[in-house]
Amino acid sequence: MAPELRPVWAGSARAVVLLVAVLTVLRLWAAGALGLAADEAYYWMWSKNLSFGYFDHPPMVAVLIRASTAVFGDTEFGIRWLSVLLGAAASLGVWRLVWRLTGDRAAATAGAGLVQATLFLGAGALLVTPDTPLVLFWTLALLALVEVWRTGKGVWWLAAGLSVGLAFVSKYTAVFLGLAIFLWIVLVPELRRWLRSPWPYAGGTLCLLVMAPVLWWNIAHGGASLTKQFGRAVPKAFDPRFVPEFIAGQAALLTPLVGVVVLWGLWVAARRTLREREPGAVLITVSVLPLLAYFVWYGLFDRVQGNWTACLLPASIAVAVIGARALPAAPALAAIVRVSLRWSVVTGVLLGLFVIGHAAFRLAPLAIDPTGQLHGWRAAAAAVESAAGRTGAGTIATASYTTTAHLRFYGSGRPPVVQFGERLRYAMEPEPDAAAIASRPVLVAVESRREAEVVARLGRFYRVVEPAGRVERLWRPRFGLTDRIDSLALYLVREPRAPGLPDFAAPPPDRSVMAP
Repeated sequence: MAPELRPVWAGSARAVVLLVAVLTVLRLWAAGALGLAADEAYYWMWSKNLSFGYFDHPPMVAVLIRASTAVFGDTEFGIRWLSVLLGAAASLGVWRLVWRLTGDRAAATAGAGLVQATLFLGAGALLVTPDTPLVLFWTLALLALVEVWRTGKGVWWLAAGLSVGLAFVSKYTAVFLGLAIFLWIVLVPELRRWLRSPWPYAGGTLCLLVMAPVLWWNIAHGGASLTKQFGRAVPKAFDPRFVPEFIAGQAALLTPLVGVVVLWGLWVAARRTLREREPGAVLITVSVLPLLAYFVWYGLFDRVQGNWTACLLPASIAVAVIGARALPAAPALAAIVRVSLRWSVVTGVLLGLFVIGHAAFRLAPLAIDPTGQLHGWRAAAAAVESAAGRTGAGTIATASYTTTAHLRFYGSGRPPVVQFGERLRYAMEPEPDAAAIASRPVLVAVESRREAEVVARLGRFYRVVEPAGRVERLWRPRFGLTDRIDSLALYLVREPRAPGLPDFAAPPPDRSVMAP
């Protein structure tokens, strides 16, 4: 890579090492300073009861959190520190991937810095999700496949199969990685010889062995998580407004300048795939474009969450720096790509630091603030437990897994917190004693956005329903915005109408058949 193309702050190995070290220290601080997101607290609950599967995802994120908390305990930092270090290691993975694809150490160094400039890592590395291990094993699979191509040694198929299997145990999106491998072999003439070799089939067998416990768990639980995730592939009502939302979200998570370079790199790789069938270009193309195409199609019917493409980050950064080595012929386009690459790391890192700063100190006047979910839960959990003690409640009931997870993590566990409904989410736990719960009053804590819906159902399950106050969840007031983020409405219920746990997700009650 020419010196004039190297990104500022990532122009040398020393600069990249310093950049990664500084960002990692800041992220480790933020990991302990910020409260947990709802899904993080939910996955923490999984980690306390390890299983081969869960309602939403395979088990790898629970294993990751279990390993992480084994060192630093059940704290925000204890849950996140390992994820932050994996975010730092992403630079090493991208460096290796670009170097083995091109032999260009300068381009590899630029890629190692560029990956840290995205919000996928700038903010995402702080949060522990199934994408965290998925990105790791997706990257390892790509590295193993590159070695298959470069060395011609069949044993690398075993490493690829193991990595794909572990990626599947992280998140079901890994099925697209299996598709990519098939397309890679079929589209590259020099690789088709592997179809006559036992090595790819040995790797595939190893992959299936790794996947087997997750598949077995799904069979034993009626296909719970497979049905939930792959059921999303069934089209719903046509609503194409989600496509521009998806594109805008990806531009924000990559950061705009990185996004420009990635788009150019994908164009270069796709062109080389069609014209030359160059193995490296084909590998990157088939590992990125099919999944992107699926998400664009999905966006015609439903919302695509921005983090769903996180697994494509290493390959996207690799294709960005590789594509930048062949600038567009048009001077104006070449200037755009050159300037975007040159300043991508600076702008991306500063944007990532701002996001972290805002999450900690509320730096921007956002009326709807997604970082608000990180704050106020410790005091709210204490207030809910105090209300339970004051009213004599033996159980705190919730209507959602998010409230359940936050109250469990930040509360003392006395009285216990139980979600009434969606019990398959808690298949990894012993089932609560419904008779013991019914023997005492229950304090129901429900988010304000669902209060009317849940209150309409309470009378269906209990003869006595009494308001028991509200608990405000607070953050620092800034820019004329109130310190109130949200509130939990509390209701004390007694005298259940039927045995068993109520299901607050049940259809609305039929008032005509309700007994007094």
